[in-house]
Amino acid sequence: MIHRLLVTFILLFTFTFAEDNQKLGEALKFEESTNVSTLLNNPETYIDERVQISGTIVDVCAHRGCWIEMSGDQPFQSIIVKVNDGEIIFPLTAKGYQANVEGIFEKLILSDEQALKRKEMLIEETGKSFDPQNVQITDEDRIIYRLKGLGAEILN
Repeated sequence: MIHRLLVTFILLFTFTFAEDNQKLGEALKFEESTNVSTLLNNPETYIDERVQISGTIVDVCAHRGCWIEMSGDQPFQSIIVKVNDGEIIFPLTAKGYQANVEGIFEKLILSDEQALKRKEMLIEETGKSFDPQNVQITDEDRIIYRLKGLGAEILN
């Protein structure tokens, strides 16, 4: 009995981790990726262009799987990949895996109110209290660069 359970466990373990890469959305078109640092250092060059990035998935939307945060090629650098709700659903289990993602590089310009709400969320995530009277909104706070995700391949 123990031998049979052990064989079953080994087979399940093998099949679970021997799966092919998980492909989501459109098929990837590019052979090579653009570094996140290249996009963020020269954003105007890439606005509204389709690009591919590669990196580690460091966070996944826990509500609908509608976005992932990908690490950049530089320390403490990342970029959000947002998809239309329901078109692609990123699994929570993707966190920590390497991925190749293609999408349209976007520049979002937030209103002062939106920038303040975003800053509030970021401050509260660190465990600090938020006092809107002591917060200044800069031009940097109003601009977000991200990818509108079209397709992804999560590498196993």
